[in-house]
Amino acid sequence: MKLAIKSSGCFLFFLLALATRPATSVAADWWSLSDSDFITQYGNLATGTQKEQSQFAWMTFARVNQRVMSGTNQFSQWELWSSDHDTFTPDTPRFDAAKKIRTRPHLEPIQQLRMFSPHMRLAHVRPFPQAGQEVTRNSTSYNYIMNTKLNTQQGIATYLGNPGNRIEFPIGAIETKALWVSGAQAGAYQEGGFSLTGLHLMVKVKPTPSNPFTDNSPSWFWTTFEVNSNQDLAAAQKFITYGDALTPGESQTLMNQAGFGGTPFMNYVSNGTQIQYSDANHATIILGNTQIEGFLGTPPNLDPAKWTKWPTSCHSCHGQASGVISGTGMNVFNAPAPVGPLMGNELPPAGYRPYDFVWALSLAQ
Repeated sequence: MKLAIKSSGCFLFFLLALATRPATSVAADWWSLSDSDFITQYGNLATGTQKEQSQFAWMTFARVNQRVMSGTNQFSQWELWSSDHDTFTPDTPRFDAAKKIRTRPHLEPIQQLRMFSPHMRLAHVRPFPQAGQEVTRNSTSYNYIMNTKLNTQQGIATYLGNPGNRIEFPIGAIETKALWVSGAQAGAYQEGGFSLTGLHLMVKVKPTPSNPFTDNSPSWFWTTFEVNSNQDLAAAQKFITYGDALTPGESQTLMNQAGFGGTPFMNYVSNGTQIQYSDANHATIILGNTQIEGFLGTPPNLDPAKWTKWPTSCHSCHGQASGVISGTGMNVFNAPAPVGPLMGNELPPAGYRPYDFVWALSLAQ
């Protein structure tokens, strides 16, 4: 449903739109704005009320999934962004989205599982390795990494070796993490024999705090989506601090505006949002995706219906992203993912330099 009035003869249509629109009205072309223009116009939603944050989450989901042609096939635009392989493989030519060849998801090992028992699996879904993750980044994020030479360990060490340098991604940078499972899952977007069951989105909306390890000021915005056929999704969502505050009608209005009516993307739900370690109402903020962090449920390796807690937090985990210069490279901080403000052994030791919440830099070779 369009919110903009095209002529004076649309008064009745306008009244209907007012009855169904989300908390903050949006322009008729919000889904096609550049990422920087989108943040300029709507970034305030990311730090607003829970309903405004939910609106920003759905708008971002619709934007990254805008359809783009590559060859004779159509993809979500995030699928044609640079992957970790495109970014962090030494001597790889500069990435050109127009030349990206895609016949199936570019799967990588699920990085989080390296930090936990090898016996853990993705709870209540198909066990690893019938699933894999895919990380991509928009041109704003990619160009910053490449222009600053942060795509290799030596490059990061050289850059941070200058005391005046700090890693700070530009406003409008976007990183995605998708979880694909093999085979067809009901309602899911499918590609090359895989189904998209989960999608993380992180968007830079504010400058990086002076000390991101301890400063609670907003900078990156996190939201995460799952296909509604994921088993026991509702059982997991009850643990999330700030769930989706839009009604189904409000989120569907945004998705219809952006051209997704009748597509599989209408079958996805938002698990909620996060932009701080904690706030005045919650000492610990929980946000997670059962496909990407399902193994963190307690007790482990059980369906969410049997969980007693779900200690997962996008902001807290990414807040630890850091490294310390070691020779010509970097030693990356590695500790179990925390929730809430970082403290004790969750805080990187003295000398570790923050990676501006972007764990992907730890993959540089």
